[in-house]
Amino acid sequence: MEKIALILLSLVLVSCMEPMKEKSTTQNYVLKGTINGDFDEYIKIKYNDQMDSVQVDNNAFQFEGEVSSPKAFQFEFDTITTSDVFYLENDTLIFDIVVDEVKVDDEYFNEYQVKQLSGGNTQKIKLEIKGFLSEISKSKKNRDILLNKTDSLIKANPNHDYLGKLISQFSMNQDLLYNDVRSLISKLDVDELNPQDVSILENYQQKRRNFQIGSEIPEYELISITGDKENLKSNFAKYNLIQFWNSYCNDCKSQQRQLVEIYERFKFRGFEIIGVSVDTNQEDWINDVLEESVPWKSYRIDNGFTGEMASEMGVVDLPQYYLVDAKGRIIEINLSINELSTILSALLN
Repeated sequence: MEKIALILLSLVLVSCMEPMKEKSTTQNYVLKGTINGDFDEYIKIKYNDQMDSVQVDNNAFQFEGEVSSPKAFQFEFDTITTSDVFYLENDTLIFDIVVDEVKVDDEYFNEYQVKQLSGGNTQKIKLEIKGFLSEISKSKKNRDILLNKTDSLIKANPNHDYLGKLISQFSMNQDLLYNDVRSLISKLDVDELNPQDVSILENYQQKRRNFQIGSEIPEYELISITGDKENLKSNFAKYNLIQFWNSYCNDCKSQQRQLVEIYERFKFRGFEIIGVSVDTNQEDWINDVLEESVPWKSYRIDNGFTGEMASEMGVVDLPQYYLVDAKGRIIEINLSINELSTILSALLN
């Protein structure tokens, strides 16, 4: 009986990790607009790896059709020009397209400006998320707020293509951690999402899986100010903040100045900061380190974002912070300055 109970428990746990299958609802869309400027006889849109086209009549066009759920699409004007991403959904979507002729190296090309004037719920969701993100920064507290916000959007739109792209972005940027993202994925109808977004999401989730809170960061080889190669952990103290940054990141620099106060407060109590730059130019990096005069050890990853450490850890957004112990075990990720001060006070008191 015990074996049967264990098997049943295992099956329940596995089923909890599988994405939830939501019933798709048909989206009957009308997509229409006007074109200002010279244009070919037909206008095309691309979605779900397929192309649709309609005739332009008196500088006006109209598409009609249905999709199983809100789907990303782009206007395609020629072999190298496509528009921003918009969404086919259960509404009338109205666009204005302006065509201008531009000259480049004695050759003339058409430039297309596409603006969605009205229609669709996606525009509202985008504006809501944009406004929300502009008011919060990376922190443990804001992760919980962002998780709840995204969760509520998924409950209202469980099969929306845009939300798959949004969660993919959150995973890439470490706005949400591995388990947070897994919980959101379980509430989405993954089959209705853009396969490319799903692929990106799976790729970064695999990276996040290997560097969760409690995981141990490997011993990476980095470049020092003198150009020598040193091990990441060679200057580790009892507790360490690994700070990913580069010389073009203004947020990184402003937060560095805030970190100096914390560093000076805790450095004699077993705390160290390890600056890890993703600059590819050694000279730019050295000049910036000297200009900022940070009091902690600074290193650079060879080949920047594509270097071993940045690539394996999935570092694409800056700054990124990892608080680790003497062995490199991750204690927290992307704490705010105030949260860092609080947790260090508790750890080193």
